Amino acid sequence: MIQSLSWNNPILGRELMDRLRSSKTLFAMLAIAIGTCGLVQLRWPSDSRLDIVSQGSMEVFRPLAYALALAVMFLVPAFPATALVNERRRGTLALLLNSPLRPSQIYFGKWLSNVLLAMILVSVSLPALAACYAMGGISFRSNIGPLLLVLFAMAIQYSAVGLWISIRSQSTDASLRWTYVTVLALAVLSIGPLAIVGKLSGFMGWIAHACTALSPLSALQQITQSQSQVSELGISTGWIEFLVATSVVTIVLGVLTMMKLDPALMDRVKPMGKVTAKSKGYSIVRRIAFLIDPNQRKAGIPLWINPVMVKEFRTRKFGRLHWLIRIVACCVIVSLTLTVVSATGTVSWGVQRIAAAMVLLQVAMLMLLGPSLGSSLIAGEIESGGWQILQMTPMRSWRILSGKLMSVVWTMLLLLLATLPGYVVMGYIVPVMVGQVNNVLISLLFVALFVISMSACVSGFAKSAAVATIASYMILIGFFAGTLVVWLARGKPFGPVFVERVLLFNPAAAALSEIQAPGFEGYQLTPMSWWVSGSISALCLLTLTVRTWLLSRPD
Repeated sequence: MIQSLSWNNPILGRELMDRLRSSKTLFAMLAIAIGTCGLVQLRWPSDSRLDIVSQGSMEVFRPLAYALALAVMFLVPAFPATALVNERRRGTLALLLNSPLRPSQIYFGKWLSNVLLAMILVSVSLPALAACYAMGGISFRSNIGPLLLVLFAMAIQYSAVGLWISIRSQSTDASLRWTYVTVLALAVLSIGPLAIVGKLSGFMGWIAHACTALSPLSALQQITQSQSQVSELGISTGWIEFLVATSVVTIVLGVLTMMKLDPALMDRVKPMGKVTAKSKGYSIVRRIAFLIDPNQRKAGIPLWINPVMVKEFRTRKFGRLHWLIRIVACCVIVSLTLTVVSATGTVSWGVQRIAAAMVLLQVAMLMLLGPSLGSSLIAGEIESGGWQILQMTPMRSWRILSGKLMSVVWTMLLLLLATLPGYVVMGYIVPVMVGQVNNVLISLLFVALFVISMSACVSGFAKSAAVATIASYMILIGFFAGTLVVWLARGKPFGPVFVERVLLFNPAAAALSEIQAPGFEGYQLTPMSWWVSGSISALCLLTLTVRTWLLSRPD
């Protein structure tokens, strides 16, 4: 074990040097440094007197802590999620497993390199944290030190999650998708059981409280002294419990991953094919039918259906009917559960907060599923070599593009329709909210359009699906989370007019303002936000159309 963690580990040296030489790491470091310093500058008090400044130091430290946690949550899992699956696709994983290196050395080399890289990314925010400390009002022992420990724990946990999923995945985009879904579940959805159970005692209450220890939100609310914001949920865990839960999850996932790093387990038996026993007469008729009508060789596709869309649904894992039914069922259950929570009163949130939670749930689902589907439309075909086959078909470029886009559009529409029962029940409880619910649904349609068009446009300029997926996530996070950072700085230094104009670029903020979510009551974003997001989506689709036409031309 000591040798696995030593600096003489060749996997550690190779992985760490490759990532430090990458331009993506440099861009991530610059983004974090500029973002954290800019956030401190935005929230810096205008009064220079120490007694007044010290009282507002937590107002500067709190958004900085949440911004760093968000950066770790979205930047750290991308590297381990593609580490082992890329080794498998390149054929080098078998070489590593048959080398003198032990599975523990391979695992700890990749895991520790990602943790060290995460710490390097966090280190560029130290000037911003030092500025907060210089203001007074916060201490290293109670605030800055625990925050750095929580960020370190998030890095080791998400690195273990990424490697655990990467060893079980067959493609990079699937590994990225499942990694971010798991990270979201650990960070946000782990609080769900406590919201349903409430403050009940017994075994179920203990399980609900234990799940909250998996979320960094329970630790950040203690470090930033914002317990009042989650007191209604009854969260009682802090950063120490989060460190313990993270250690347990990391050890368990590490052991499971190392158990899979076995050459015998890497051997996959090729399918032998289907064996059918048909009568001789049936075989003769079938061969004659094939000679007369070649269309009998495949399932009939009507002329009014785009064959590229059918191909996407039949070849994509989440395009299969059983997967769509599972996703829709999960969304229906969660939306109805949130509505039941508001109706039964286990947590006194109020209708507006329950509706805001449903809106955030839908935006999170669209953000997770949309880029993973849209980013592989063009980049996935180019990476796999399928684009050359599509070029040889008699279909025009606009028909290929429309078929691919519609395969994503129908999936996203099913996600939106799945949460309609929750809004219907909410409208039945509060009839005056029917008009607001209609505007919320329109805003969510523009969210889906924005996500699809942006991720598909990025896919047209990327060389691989993994790069397109990561780039799409970063751009969408910049639009959705970046505008909310300006919203957090409302009143200091940004005025209400500037904040409202910035929120026009975020269709999710328009949905929150229509539902009268806390903090969004004073903004009137519709219908101007619909025009802005629709114009951006149209520009992305126009760019993608031109790019697809250029790619479809002969080389």
